[in-house]
Amino acid sequence: MKKKCGKKMNNEGFSLVEVLVAVIILALVAGPVLMAFVMSARFNARARESQRESVVAESVMEEFKGLSIKQARNGVAGYSLRSDNPAAYEFAKTVSVDDVNYDVKITATPLRDKAAADRHGADTLLDKIVNTEAMNPYYDYVFTQNMYQDKTVYDLILNNVFTYLDEHHNFTADNPGKSASDLNKDFISVDREVKIEIYGDVDAQHVKISYTYTYAINNYPVTVHTIVSKNDFAPIVIDETNEIPIKDYKDLRRAYLFYSPGYKGEAAKKVCQIKHDTVSVVNNIGGRNIEAYVVKQTNPLYENLTTLNNEYFPTVTASADVTLHKYVSIGDTFDGFASYTSADESLMYALKVEVFDDGADALGFPAERFLYVLDGTINSKESDD
Repeated sequence: MKKKCGKKMNNEGFSLVEVLVAVIILALVAGPVLMAFVMSARFNARARESQRESVVAESVMEEFKGLSIKQARNGVAGYSLRSDNPAAYEFAKTVSVDDVNYDVKITATPLRDKAAADRHGADTLLDKIVNTEAMNPYYDYVFTQNMYQDKTVYDLILNNVFTYLDEHHNFTADNPGKSASDLNKDFISVDREVKIEIYGDVDAQHVKISYTYTYAINNYPVTVHTIVSKNDFAPIVIDETNEIPIKDYKDLRRAYLFYSPGYKGEAAKKVCQIKHDTVSVVNNIGGRNIEAYVVKQTNPLYENLTTLNNEYFPTVTASADVTLHKYVSIGDTFDGFASYTSADESLMYALKVEVFDDGADALGFPAERFLYVLDGTINSKESDD
């Protein structure tokens, strides 16, 4: 019988040590996997939360574009007035997304020029500014500057200066390891001229925008014994032959330039430090009056706009047959500011939308409850008509 059955079957199973080893191995393998799932879930939850916050801010920004400040002050669309100061209106509103409530704080600050402040004081309702909603592509030329343009040109200028110093004055030999970004910008001056040129005849009108950057080296100390100056670099020009096309019109009436200002202060060095900034509008069509609007736009590449704006003093001019409107921020100075003419123009506001978690409004919007911010510019009609 034993010979027929052969070997005995092993029914002993796993020992306790083997089971413990298997459990430990499983824990070592499963731990990171479970942690990855947890982290992924947290990341996805935060991503959904960030998306909701941005949706809240963008919805408020878009809603304000369709309202007047007067309507918001009167509680239209659920806005409550927190501060009725014309220098900076503050509103609050609760917005719900995916059944999650958020308290939103909105600050509307009028973008005013110094001349308007001198004439009207704090009464911003007396200010006038261009109504961009009324722009007509058949009659109006509109150009908005690329916010990266000045920095791109500035980097090119620094490279040109570095190359010149290295080729003619052995800059890298005396300054090993240095590059164009390491140059001392205090000894490099850059001037910028922005020009709107209108030309043609009664049958066809054309508009051309050009940016001309001139630059020089002013007593650059390459070494103790080598001081370099050079002011005959070829200007860098961006015009219709490069990035900006010529515009053709049959009945041109208005030209709008939304441009990034050229700051000269210390804080501008990382982007583009411009010593002199000139904006000119030239109308070469005799007898045809053109309304020209020169509007300074906020450039987010600059870090300290408050300080920079206080140091920004451009020269803005226009030729004959041009009614010039120049709108800038508080603290800027334009000499010979033109009078405001149209009674139905609108006031432009810088709008700041801050999103907080639910209940922050009742606590005065404390900083620790802050979640998200969105900045923008709106045109607010002066009346509800």
